[in-house]
Amino acid sequence: MIELLTLNKILVLLINVTAVWIGFSVFKNNPKEKINRVIILMTVSMLFWVDFAYLARMVGEANKDLSLIFLKIAWFVTPLFFTLLYFLVIYLLQKEKKYSFLSKVIGFLGILSTLATGFTNLVIERVAFVKNSLTIVYGKGMLPFLAIVLFIMFATLYPLFKEYRKLSRNQKRKIQYFSIGIFIFYLANMIFNITFPLFFKITRWYWIGDYSAIFLLGFTTYAIVKEKLFGLRVIFTQLLVGVIAILLLVNFTTAESAFSYFWKGLLFAAFIVFGAFLVKSVKREIEQKEERDKYAAQLATANVKLEKAYARLKKLDKAKSEFISIASHQLRTPLTAIKGYISMLLEGDYGKLNKKSEKAIDNVFQSNERIIKLVNSLLNLSRIESGKIKLVKKTFSLENMISNLINVFQNQARKKGLNLSFKTKGKIPEIKADQQKIEEVVSNLIDNAIKYTRKGEIIVSLEKNKRKILLSVKDTGEGMTKEDISKLFQSFSRAEAGSKMYTQGAGLGLYIAKQFIQMHKGKIWAESEGKGKGSIFFIDLPIK
Repeated sequence: MIELLTLNKILVLLINVTAVWIGFSVFKNNPKEKINRVIILMTVSMLFWVDFAYLARMVGEANKDLSLIFLKIAWFVTPLFFTLLYFLVIYLLQKEKKYSFLSKVIGFLGILSTLATGFTNLVIERVAFVKNSLTIVYGKGMLPFLAIVLFIMFATLYPLFKEYRKLSRNQKRKIQYFSIGIFIFYLANMIFNITFPLFFKITRWYWIGDYSAIFLLGFTTYAIVKEKLFGLRVIFTQLLVGVIAILLLVNFTTAESAFSYFWKGLLFAAFIVFGAFLVKSVKREIEQKEERDKYAAQLATANVKLEKAYARLKKLDKAKSEFISIASHQLRTPLTAIKGYISMLLEGDYGKLNKKSEKAIDNVFQSNERIIKLVNSLLNLSRIESGKIKLVKKTFSLENMISNLINVFQNQARKKGLNLSFKTKGKIPEIKADQQKIEEVVSNLIDNAIKYTRKGEIIVSLEKNKRKILLSVKDTGEGMTKEDISKLFQSFSRAEAGSKMYTQGAGLGLYIAKQFIQMHKGKIWAESEGKGKGSIFFIDLPIK
């Protein structure tokens, strides 16, 4: 019996120290948060439950009336504890609105059973002592009281099971720890506080059910601390170290010999050092985790911003392409009409023009041609970006096509005093490709060579290279720097010499040329030894 009393004292002391520490830590962290308030109230009610039940046993047969008052106080807070446990579950799941009606019912039943226990004899009629063990004589309202408590217990488990599948991985882990505490607490109460006393009249183990509340509170706090809800992990570690240190100190003071003092003192000192390192390592781990979490949060925020910016950019890009397409289509019809009428004027369909008028109208015709070319480039650009361009492949002679283009551009080259020539090396096989698009690309290269060459010659070459055909356009023009070449095939980009010599260009020709060649699984690139040393443009096309 003495051993049992000693064990009771030690357990009550540990429960009080642990509960006060947890309650104080939660209060210090954030007393205004709902879930923190529930934990604090649960801690206080648990202390009343455990301490007054202990006092009722300690007062004993010497003062039965006082023992009865202490026991009623302990039972008074018991329904409150179960009710608070229900609300803790609801707040942990964040389902206050969903279970609002059930919460009102639980609140009403909890208050009703609390008042009936504390202020009437319906639940506890009197106490008796059998061999110094406290025995409770239950009142007529014990079974309804028990039914209410069981209903609150099952109402607490119901949301847990119903909502578990919908929870995130971290929330599930938290609920698992919490559920372990509930299981131990409920099991101990069902066995030692209900089954043994009511059905077998065994009350000497009643205190086990009372003390099991610390398991519930401990596992709940551990689950919450582990998930960083309160940020109390360091405090919890300090509490654990402190409790063990107190027990070791008590163990040291009860030593009965010099040797016993020595090894118990050594054990106490070693644990203090170990505990200090443990607390320090936990602090360092939490700081590192907080840094990782902070970085992850910043990264997540940055990713969200990038996704939003990308979505907006994509939307704007689509709007731009649609605008270019619509505008280009709308411009083509009037420009084609203008070209037709100007051609008729120049051919004398509306009467003969004098030289001055003919020159002015010819300038208008050339300007209109440039606008038509720009509109066609913009249309090609919008079709490329929207993926609407399709290749119409057929087999044709690239050599014949270039010969025809040389004849077309020969007059333009002679006007500038340039020698435009075409050379082939070996037998050139036919290729299967979209002739119109390849012709547009080669025309662009020859036209650029003529525009950006003041004197000298332009050589267009063609040769077979294994299963590919290599086409080159070499000029003796202004040449380019490496920086110019790196930007050459970008949209709306032009080399420095080109911008100075020919200001009307939009910087789309070579970009579109690159897209057309890539659609044919070929390559296009440029080389130059520097300014004033000319340039060479290459096109590498597969034969089939």
